[in-house]
Amino acid sequence: MACSAQSVESKIVFEFPLNERFRTFLRIENLYHRWRHYVACVHKEDHHTALLTLLDLYDFTFRNDIKGDLLSELGRYKQSLSQYYSSPEISEEKLTQTILRMVDAQKQIEQSPKFGSNLVENEWLLNVKSRLVVPSGVCSFDMGFYHQWLQDEPAQRRSDMERWAMPFAPLFDAVVFLLSIARNIALNKECVTLNKVFQQPLLGRKFDILQIEIENATNCLPDISANKHVIWLRFAPPALQARPAAAIRELTSNEINFHLGLCGAPNPALESQQPRQSFGLV
Repeated sequence: MACSAQSVESKIVFEFPLNERFRTFLRIENLYHRWRHYVACVHKEDHHTALLTLLDLYDFTFRNDIKGDLLSELGRYKQSLSQYYSSPEISEEKLTQTILRMVDAQKQIEQSPKFGSNLVENEWLLNVKSRLVVPSGVCSFDMGFYHQWLQDEPAQRRSDMERWAMPFAPLFDAVVFLLSIARNIALNKECVTLNKVFQQPLLGRKFDILQIEIENATNCLPDISANKHVIWLRFAPPALQARPAAAIRELTSNEINFHLGLCGAPNPALESQQPRQSFGLV
């Protein structure tokens, strides 16, 4: 399957993690989506990028306690969602299906070895990884075996990479599922800045991800700082030096209209509204 060009979106969404665990999960998701994109292509340059992304996943997951963090967050979300069984406005069947998926994801994670640890069992991948510290160190005169692999049929290269990525399957499934749940139970509202600044009190509620959706033509970008009491947003032009002419947009003195989403496991005791529609459980 060849890669296709993407159209330019009229709006752009920025996501900001509000704790270290979800910072890690968002990075894994980013690497996963990049790997899926390039492994689905047919050109050897794309498959080279896919393999580099896979090696990044090995490094990143091995250096972090992903298993412990995932098990903890899946348990927290499961406990939080279980409190909605008493709500007549939420489908008990869909809620049960969601919680059962969480239980299954927990079991898969528990039964998996430490993510990234199986790299040491693959001498071929280790040899490729050892040359990555050298700029363009994967040339044919440096690594003939790798150059030869790149000449294989695209289907064969794809099959190899999918086999090497197989140990990450439980990780990918759990991270994508957990992030989808977090995003779908967001509290959303339309906002406007005052002097390009906006503050959002948290009122004791814990969130995991902050989403900001703005017009793609907006010259200002959001800068965020947060603590357990308030989220503070400041919109300012990007601080880039020697930007290309195409990237320089007209500065505006108008206030910024944006969509704010606060995503995270609900706490019914603190909710002023039932997250019915965003649950996807009605």
